[in-house]
Amino acid sequence: MRQGEMAAVIDLNEDVHTLLPLTEHRPIGTLPFAGRYRLLDFPLSAITAADIHSVGLFMPESERSVQDHIRSGAAWNLDLIQGGVFLFPYVATRDYNDQTLRDRYYENYTQFLRGSGSKYTVVMGAKNVANVNLTVILDYHKASDLRITTVYKQLTPERIQPDDWTLSLSEQGTANSVIQAKERSGDPEGAAIPSFMDMYVLATSDLIELLEDAAMHQVFRRLPELLRDYVLANNANAFEYTGYLARIDSIPRYYLANMEMLDDASFQSLLLSNVPILTKSKNEVPSFFAKDATVLNSLLGTGTYIEGTVQDSVIFRNVVVHRDATVEHSVIMQGAKISTGSTVQYAILDKGVVIGPNLNIVGTPEKPIVLRKNQTIFRESELEVDADA
Repeated sequence: MRQGEMAAVIDLNEDVHTLLPLTEHRPIGTLPFAGRYRLLDFPLSAITAADIHSVGLFMPESERSVQDHIRSGAAWNLDLIQGGVFLFPYVATRDYNDQTLRDRYYENYTQFLRGSGSKYTVVMGAKNVANVNLTVILDYHKASDLRITTVYKQLTPERIQPDDWTLSLSEQGTANSVIQAKERSGDPEGAAIPSFMDMYVLATSDLIELLEDAAMHQVFRRLPELLRDYVLANNANAFEYTGYLARIDSIPRYYLANMEMLDDASFQSLLLSNVPILTKSKNEVPSFFAKDATVLNSLLGTGTYIEGTVQDSVIFRNVVVHRDATVEHSVIMQGAKISTGSTVQYAILDKGVVIGPNLNIVGTPEKPIVLRKNQTIFRESELEVDADA
């Protein structure tokens, strides 16, 4: 890829309601993942590997955590004199009658695209966790005379939810529409379904024209809807991705994706593939394991302090598991503490959660218990009250 040939748009305005309470104060893009990463690291790493120098981050309503994670973009080699990361404030609003906000929504995109000087643009979000090679996808796009390229992965029906976006493929392998799985018909029983990865490549001039046309209409439509309609109107290339993929749009899926990182094949496919996954680094002390500690089949971040038992779990930075405490099949985020004698199983503990002594925090694989950021539990009755809420 020639320098400056492609720009990138990352739209972080993704629905957070199905991931509450983990997304009360953060967008999907900054959800912690696999012991040290954020979901936003995966599209940013793909951008860095493809030598893309102009990146437009279109911010969600809860943007503070994005700014804190990105900083100057140095972790992804995007702190450049020309180009770099451009942060655009949240303007997507339900008050679509406000013409000023509507105009600003489209203008932010077109301003960035014109300033990038790029011939092509890739548009993506952060909720699809994958290790994609954007250079290969761009070459695939340029080899065709179609105006837009989409990206998908074939998944078995049991991995598809009714509201998932999928591609409708023609016999020639092109995509003629982007539809939800519940709207599909005619698929052979048990056949793989092309799961759409919310990723498009198209000419920058075509994307600018699409946005300018949308700004002239009375009905407000956000960029994802515009692009889905563009595929329907023009047909699209369909690039098949074959690596690891997880769609993070619900608590069970978020939990499962983290647990899949304990599987060596999934871990290597996502994190040790051709595209290195980069993240903001922190200089911290190594993990400490007491003489009587037991750690089996788990991922642990730096600075952890383990006296008890950790098994089949994902543990982030600076987590403390005290003596005679047990953590199994759980996701424990940064700074959480599990006190002496407590058991945590099938649970997701957000940052800074404190579990008092001699408690049982036990969920199920299908419905893990989720404790919100900085929550403190010293009696099991407190947990029951919160769960009912």
